[in-house]
Amino acid sequence: METCALNDFFAPAQRARFLEAIPKRRSLRCFSEGPDIAQKSALSYAAARVCLPGVRIELIESAPEKIFRKLPIVGGITGTDRAAVLIVDETAPNSLLHAGISGEAFVLEAVSLGLGTCWIGSYKHGGIDVELNPNERIAAVIAIGVPNEEPGGSKRKKLAEICKGDPSSWPLWAYHAAECVRFAPSAMNLQPWRLSYAGRTLVLSRTAFGGDLDLGIALLHMSLGVGEKEHIIRLGEGKEIASLIAEDRI
Repeated sequence: METCALNDFFAPAQRARFLEAIPKRRSLRCFSEGPDIAQKSALSYAAARVCLPGVRIELIESAPEKIFRKLPIVGGITGTDRAAVLIVDETAPNSLLHAGISGEAFVLEAVSLGLGTCWIGSYKHGGIDVELNPNERIAAVIAIGVPNEEPGGSKRKKLAEICKGDPSSWPLWAYHAAECVRFAPSAMNLQPWRLSYAGRTLVLSRTAFGGDLDLGIALLHMSLGVGEKEHIIRLGEGKEIASLIAEDRI
């Protein structure tokens, strides 16, 4: 099985910061303003540091109505002119999976700066001024700004609904990793993944609706949930996205 590029990619300090940001992250659509100068600088630095192979992040400035579509019930993005464009090289192996990992790492960095974010899959191409190289395409756009709304409760499936078997019988590290996956964002909040545990291995699998971008987000959350415990991630095939192997003995 192929090892994942996520292994040892982020420094311990980054992982700790991302983990702390997970329960604070909510998808927000209303902002009071864009990031300030210091936050913009920090975001630019983060965009250059979180990208796995085949992925790059470009920060853009544009009126939200030029980028984002209004959607039924949830409405549009308002109050910020700043966004991150997630770009993938379609010829690079696992580029969409890497995009999910890299984009969510960027989101968690933004949250640690006190900013709000929203993953957007439906956007207006004409409002995005970025130059694409051959074989590149835009995978998603992430709105970024100062929150102008109180974060609502996170509507998530119960842990037992995304796990095969009883997660309460798993080792604490595996249980915590599964909890972190439960809070991972996904398109239409479908949470298109399942977790199973056997021996020393926690396995992340897709459901019928699971795309690689969403699964990359979940995979980062799973790795972060292990904390400081040594582990290795190996990519799977078919419905099995990846296996996270850790030593249970203290």
